Amino acid sequence: MRDLFVLCVVGGIVAHIRLRRGEATRFETTVDPARVLMAAVGVFGPKRRWSTLTLSGKNASFGYHKSPNGLVAVALLLAFVVPGIVYLLLGGKREEVFVMTAAGPGPHSTVQVTSNGYRGKFAGRLLRKQLEIPAAGPPPAGSAAALFS
Repeated sequence: MRDLFVLCVVGGIVAHIRLRRGEATRFETTVDPARVLMAAVGVFGPKRRWSTLTLSGKNASFGYHKSPNGLVAVALLLAFVVPGIVYLLLGGKREEVFVMTAAGPGPHSTVQVTSNGYRGKFAGRLLRKQLEIPAAGPPPAGSAAALFS
Protein backbone atom coordinates (compact mmCIF):
# COMPACT_ATOMS: atom_id res chain seq x y z
CA MET A 1 0.00 0.00 0.00
CA ARG A 2 2.81 2.36 0.87
CA ASP A 3 4.58 1.61 -2.41
CA LEU A 4 1.41 2.46 -4.34
CA PHE A 5 1.14 5.77 -2.47
CA VAL A 6 4.79 6.65 -3.23
CA LEU A 7 4.28 5.67 -6.88
CA CYS A 8 1.20 7.93 -7.13
CA VAL A 9 3.01 10.86 -5.52
CA VAL A 10 6.06 10.48 -7.80
CA GLY A 11 3.79 10.09 -10.85
CA GLY A 12 1.89 13.24 -9.88
CA ILE A 13 5.10 15.22 -9.50
CA VAL A 14 6.42 14.03 -12.88
CA ALA A 15 3.09 14.85 -14.57
CA HIS A 16 3.07 18.31 -12.95
CA ILE A 17 6.60 19.06 -14.15
CA ARG A 18 5.90 17.84 -17.70
CA LEU A 19 2.70 19.88 -17.99
CA ARG A 20 4.32 23.04 -16.63
CA ARG A 21 7.17 22.83 -19.13
CA GLY A 22 6.86 25.54 -21.75
CA GLU A 23 7.31 25.34 -25.45
CA ALA A 24 8.64 27.47 -28.28
CA THR A 25 6.92 26.89 -31.62
CA ARG A 26 8.07 28.45 -34.86
CA PHE A 27 6.22 28.25 -38.18
CA GLU A 28 5.74 30.11 -41.44
CA THR A 29 2.49 31.49 -42.79
CA THR A 30 1.28 33.53 -45.74
CA VAL A 31 -0.57 35.91 -43.41
CA ASP A 32 1.06 39.30 -42.77
CA PRO A 33 2.29 40.04 -39.21
CA ALA A 34 -0.54 42.40 -38.28
CA ARG A 35 -3.15 39.79 -39.13
CA VAL A 36 -1.20 37.11 -37.29
CA LEU A 37 -1.49 39.22 -34.15
CA MET A 38 -5.22 39.72 -34.79
CA ALA A 39 -5.62 35.93 -34.98
CA ALA A 40 -3.52 35.54 -31.81
CA VAL A 41 -5.78 37.95 -29.93
CA GLY A 42 -8.73 35.85 -31.11
CA VAL A 43 -7.14 32.60 -29.92
CA PHE A 44 -5.93 34.00 -26.59
CA GLY A 45 -9.08 36.06 -26.07
CA PRO A 46 -11.16 36.57 -22.97
CA LYS A 47 -13.15 33.39 -23.66
CA ARG A 48 -10.11 31.43 -22.51
CA ARG A 49 -9.46 33.86 -19.63
CA TRP A 50 -6.25 35.27 -21.15
CA SER A 51 -5.54 38.98 -20.91
CA THR A 52 -3.52 40.93 -23.44
CA LEU A 53 -0.49 42.38 -21.66
CA THR A 54 1.26 44.09 -24.59
CA LEU A 55 0.44 44.47 -28.26
CA SER A 56 2.77 46.15 -30.73
CA GLY A 57 3.20 46.00 -34.49
CA LYS A 58 5.09 42.70 -34.48
CA ASN A 59 4.83 41.29 -30.95
CA ALA A 60 2.15 40.45 -28.42
CA SER A 61 2.16 38.98 -24.94
CA PHE A 62 -0.72 37.39 -23.11
CA GLY A 63 -1.13 36.46 -19.47
CA TYR A 64 -3.26 33.97 -17.57
CA HIS A 65 -3.79 34.20 -13.83
CA LYS A 66 -6.08 32.13 -11.68
CA SER A 67 -6.15 32.25 -7.90
CA PRO A 68 -6.63 29.17 -5.73
CA ASN A 69 -10.24 28.20 -5.03
CA GLY A 70 -11.24 29.90 -1.78
CA LEU A 71 -13.70 27.21 -0.65
CA VAL A 72 -11.13 24.45 -1.10
CA ALA A 73 -8.53 26.53 0.72
CA VAL A 74 -10.84 27.14 3.72
CA ALA A 75 -11.82 23.46 3.88
CA LEU A 76 -8.19 22.35 3.79
CA LEU A 77 -7.18 24.93 6.40
CA LEU A 78 -9.97 23.82 8.74
CA ALA A 79 -9.30 20.09 8.30
CA PHE A 80 -5.54 20.02 7.76
CA VAL A 81 -3.46 23.13 8.30
CA VAL A 82 -0.32 22.14 6.38
CA PRO A 83 -2.09 20.97 3.16
CA GLY A 84 -4.18 24.15 3.27
CA ILE A 85 -1.08 26.34 3.40
CA VAL A 86 0.59 24.33 0.61
CA TYR A 87 -2.56 24.66 -1.51
CA LEU A 88 -2.66 28.43 -1.00
CA LEU A 89 1.00 28.72 -2.00
CA LEU A 90 0.92 26.40 -5.03
CA GLY A 91 -2.76 26.37 -6.04
CA GLY A 92 -2.76 29.41 -8.28
CA LYS A 93 -1.85 29.33 -11.94
CA ARG A 94 0.17 31.97 -13.74
CA GLU A 95 1.27 31.66 -17.36
CA GLU A 96 2.54 33.94 -20.09
CA VAL A 97 2.67 33.56 -23.86
CA PHE A 98 4.71 35.65 -26.26
CA VAL A 99 3.86 35.83 -29.96
CA MET A 100 6.58 37.30 -32.18
CA THR A 101 6.26 37.83 -35.92
CA ALA A 102 8.72 38.78 -38.64
CA ALA A 103 8.05 39.50 -42.28
CA GLY A 104 9.93 37.04 -44.41
CA PRO A 105 10.88 36.98 -48.06
CA GLY A 106 7.91 37.45 -50.35
CA PRO A 107 4.46 36.90 -48.88
CA HIS A 108 5.66 34.74 -45.99
CA SER A 109 5.83 35.64 -42.32
CA THR A 110 7.62 33.76 -39.57
CA VAL A 111 5.75 33.38 -36.28
CA GLN A 112 7.21 32.22 -32.98
CA VAL A 113 4.98 31.37 -30.01
CA THR A 114 6.72 30.91 -26.65
CA SER A 115 4.88 29.76 -23.53
CA ASN A 116 5.74 28.70 -20.01
CA GLY A 117 2.84 26.34 -19.31
CA TYR A 118 0.44 23.85 -20.79
CA ARG A 119 -2.44 26.28 -21.46
CA GLY A 120 -0.18 28.50 -23.51
CA LYS A 121 1.32 25.46 -25.22
CA PHE A 122 -2.10 24.24 -26.37
CA ALA A 123 -3.28 27.70 -27.41
CA GLY A 124 -0.03 28.24 -29.35
CA ARG A 125 -0.58 24.96 -31.16
CA LEU A 126 -4.13 26.06 -32.01
CA LEU A 127 -2.77 29.31 -33.47
CA ARG A 128 -0.24 27.34 -35.51
CA LYS A 129 -3.00 25.05 -36.77
CA GLN A 130 -5.04 28.04 -37.91
CA LEU A 131 -2.20 29.91 -39.66
CA GLU A 132 0.38 27.37 -40.76
CA ILE A 133 1.07 26.71 -44.43
CA PRO A 134 0.22 23.09 -45.26
CA ALA A 135 2.98 20.98 -46.78
CA ALA A 136 1.36 20.97 -50.22
CA GLY A 137 -0.85 23.63 -51.74
CA PRO A 138 -2.75 26.65 -50.47
CA PRO A 139 -4.28 26.94 -46.99
CA PRO A 140 -7.42 24.88 -46.39
CA ALA A 141 -10.75 26.63 -46.93
CA GLY A 142 -12.18 28.12 -43.73
CA SER A 143 -8.85 28.55 -41.97
CA ALA A 144 -7.64 31.97 -40.88
CA ALA A 145 -4.78 31.82 -43.40
CA ALA A 146 -7.29 31.27 -46.23
CA LEU A 147 -9.48 34.12 -45.03
CA PHE A 148 -6.60 36.62 -44.89
CA SER A 149 -4.73 35.60 -48.05
